[in-house]
Amino acid sequence: MKWIDWKSEDAGLIRRVDALDLFRFFVLFFMIQGHLFRAYLMPAIRQEYWYKIHEVLHGFVAPGFLFAAGFAAFLSFHNKRQNYIHLDRAFFKRLRRILFVIAVGYWIHLPLLSLRKTIRFLRMGKADDFLRVDILQCIGVALLFFTLLAVLLKNEKIVVLFSALAGVLFFLLPETVKGIRLHAVIDPYLRYDISMFPIFPWAGFLCIGIVTAYIFSLLKKEVFFKLLLLSGILIFPWFFILSGKLHFKTALTLIGNLNKAAGIFLLLWISYWLLRRFDGRFLRLLKRAGTESLFVYVLHLFIIFNSIFRPGLKALFQNSLNVLQALFLFFIVQLVVFAASLLYNYMKEKQPFWWRLGFNAFWLIFFVIFAIKPH
Repeated sequence: MKWIDWKSEDAGLIRRVDALDLFRFFVLFFMIQGHLFRAYLMPAIRQEYWYKIHEVLHGFVAPGFLFAAGFAAFLSFHNKRQNYIHLDRAFFKRLRRILFVIAVGYWIHLPLLSLRKTIRFLRMGKADDFLRVDILQCIGVALLFFTLLAVLLKNEKIVVLFSALAGVLFFLLPETVKGIRLHAVIDPYLRYDISMFPIFPWAGFLCIGIVTAYIFSLLKKEVFFKLLLLSGILIFPWFFILSGKLHFKTALTLIGNLNKAAGIFLLLWISYWLLRRFDGRFLRLLKRAGTESLFVYVLHLFIIFNSIFRPGLKALFQNSLNVLQALFLFFIVQLVVFAASLLYNYMKEKQPFWWRLGFNAFWLIFFVIFAIKPH
């Protein structure tokens, strides 16, 4: 009887999901293209109708990052539940990585490469840009929330149930929590009038990733991806059908978020289909690049925009390129970032001693310069 095969044959460890790594690469690819076009295209071009479609499609990038983080977090909990139960060394290593993601989110907001001038800058009341919450802080705090649930509840089904309920609240309450005033550091996590990525509603996409990964752990891979495709096809169109008919803001936002979730499902299915149909050296390289999403995220920001180390390309090309010029520059930037991510991955995987040495040396040199530089 065929229906018996819906159940996963392996109730134990789940190996790395290759489709998720390729999915991450596609999200990174579109992120770089979207950021470059937004920063460099001439303002008149950004008023054209096709650019509005461009913005709609790029609305899936940030939810894609959060979804992938939630998916991977659940699989880590599924595979290494004893780490969460016993709070062993591996658990605290994971916790340290989550805190590092949050710290990097603030690091890229540093206004100056000088501790003294930064403190003076913040005392002058110019802390809003530094404290605003971007995608990294949102991911990090949402992962801390899931980690706390995993430690307290321990049972996989109950953890997923609470994650699902939390996801519903994240999507439904952004208007409610934006009026809350707690502290200058905490408020940006709640208020979308301050931050681009407050946890309400964005952390809801990480919760969708958790629930989706749980379903993945229950079903055979082929069945899961067929279900994913069907869900994407059924859910995706409703935003475009109902958006002109709904006037209640919460309902419109909710159906928009479901539309983004459906787009994520479709892109993840496309990643799975490509690997089944064309898996080879090139796609394996893309998967490797996809595993270094944090590195790529930071590097592309420094290249396209600015960093505390030196100005990026924005100083040369902001609001000045036509579409062909922007496409040409995008492919150059993409190749540079892609090559750098592969080199970074190679050093981390094949030369861990030298990678760790370089990683620690970078941060040591940075903190020394940041601490002693007068201006």
